[in-house]
Amino acid sequence: MLMLQPGHPARAAARRPEVIGRRSLLAAALLAATPLSGCGGLAIFSSGRAKIPDLPPVQGGGSIRQVWDAPFAGAPGFQPAQAGGKAWVAAPSGSVAVLDPKTGGADWRVDVGRALAGGIGTDGQIGVVAARDGALIALGSDGKQRWATSVGAEVVTIPAVGQGVVVVRGSDNRVTAFEASNGGRRWSFQRQAPSLVLRQTGALAMDAAQVYVGLPGGRMLAVATDSGAQRWEAAVSVPRGSNEIERIADVAGVPVLAGNDLCAAAFQGRVACLDVGTGRTLWSRDLASAAGVAVDEKALAVCDEKGHIHLFSRSGSSIWRQEKLAGRGLSAPLLAPGHVLVGDGQGVVHLLRRDDGALLARIDLGRPLSGAAIRFGSIALVQTMGGALHALAFE
Repeated sequence: MLMLQPGHPARAAARRPEVIGRRSLLAAALLAATPLSGCGGLAIFSSGRAKIPDLPPVQGGGSIRQVWDAPFAGAPGFQPAQAGGKAWVAAPSGSVAVLDPKTGGADWRVDVGRALAGGIGTDGQIGVVAARDGALIALGSDGKQRWATSVGAEVVTIPAVGQGVVVVRGSDNRVTAFEASNGGRRWSFQRQAPSLVLRQTGALAMDAAQVYVGLPGGRMLAVATDSGAQRWEAAVSVPRGSNEIERIADVAGVPVLAGNDLCAAAFQGRVACLDVGTGRTLWSRDLASAAGVAVDEKALAVCDEKGHIHLFSRSGSSIWRQEKLAGRGLSAPLLAPGHVLVGDGQGVVHLLRRDDGALLARIDLGRPLSGAAIRFGSIALVQTMGGALHALAFE
């Protein structure tokens, strides 16, 4: 769900991105000459609708089925979160709930009274959502509002919650930390953005010591969680090309922490894993993705702009590549011990065998995923565009 915006990023607002603002005529001309695509062929510009390839046959040997759904329609940047064995979920309308992932039963459900800009962030003690008017709203584990505060700009990341702080990045490219206890500002800093950036709702990564911020221009920044002091800055990707459109290399999707590695993908750029202590590049591949990566203790999964799904070892060696879903507009993958799950732009969720990428089974949800999936054992929770929250059992 990407758009192009001069000057600063803002909330993703359409499935077929466009160029807006003071440079729209120049950028539109460049786009006409230089078609771009996101993960799996998500079109940034097209003179017409591309034909969606037919679904390839499945090999069998696996199954995927819906066990429950709940009325939480998604929009770009909305995805469930997990903490304490529970699923936290928010909808653009302002509805927020904590659910049992096995049954879909709600511990509580409230309406915050404001339209929301993206999904919920939580540490299990509080859940924080960003409203479209630039407010942050914190709810306790009982669903009661703890505090609300103004960010001063539209929020373009899912709030990162932990270590006593809530951290967000705004449309003015300012990163701000708020006290988790009362919403007071702890620290902030602002970085200059390139002249053209992607409109997307991203996320931040956080550990006990640092917050990791993916920035326009393919940069990754690590700052101290307690003070906001910069620890290191590194390039996930280096912008390159003959014009502003070709040089867009923003970090896309969600940066993922796995042990001492921080892994991320950049639009029209690279996939890379960095050392969390120093920012040193451990390995990288020239592979453009607009959806982000999935990482566990053994592997990294990502889909490229053609819709090819790649599985790499944690050291960066290629394990397999699946090309049969090319052109179907793939979501970020979900890694499970024996499987990989990925949604496509037509609302079909595919189950692949992790060993070799073979297509085992699929289920049609009717609407594409609005963000990344989360996993509770052999149940995956996915939120769909204008649809619902679905619990999918797979084996």
